[in-house]
Amino acid sequence: MKFYLKTSIFFVLSMLFASNSIFESVLFSKSETISAKQEVKQAEKNYISKYQFDKGYEEAIEFIKKHEGFAGGKVYFDASGIKTIGYGHRIKNGEVFPEKISQKEAENILRKDFDKAVWYAEKETNTEGYKKIVIAHFIYAKGIGNFLRSTFKKKVFSGESIDEELKKWCYYRGTNGEPVRSEYIYKIRLWEIEMYNRES
Repeated sequence: MKFYLKTSIFFVLSMLFASNSIFESVLFSKSETISAKQEVKQAEKNYISKYQFDKGYEEAIEFIKKHEGFAGGKVYFDASGIKTIGYGHRIKNGEVFPEKISQKEAENILRKDFDKAVWYAEKETNTEGYKKIVIAHFIYAKGIGNFLRSTFKKKVFSGESIDEELKKWCYYRGTNGEPVRSEYIYKIRLWEIEMYNRES
């Protein structure tokens, strides 16, 4: 009986120590995960801060806000018939938004989208300053796929003038199938050209 009692006590104590060490390892594992996430978050923050104060960044944000409009913070359909909200954010599958968002929320979404476009501009080109911001604006407006396939990209890499090339990106098909220039988009392209050609 004494042997059984001693064995039972030993077993209980062993289990307590084991569970305590498991608990510690779980806590350590969780803290490691939190720490890793914090490091990634900080790295992203540091990376973004590298270009958020670049020449043209804030100007581009304000320009987008002005030409995209806010539409009262409600969901609307853009010229291509795509569901959009805020300052031109195209709603992706799975994204859910309230019936109405604030201007602050819309700007946060815009900055997140534009930051991604700047990241692509840095990844795909070796441009800096105003030129990088213009490429990011083009990617934001037309998509990374269009940029990668464009003669605009080739002109950027060759160091040639991009003026006439960008002006081509303001046409749409009319009812008769003929290309029609959008004066609204043409003015946007002129803004890009002017910024691209500035002294960095």
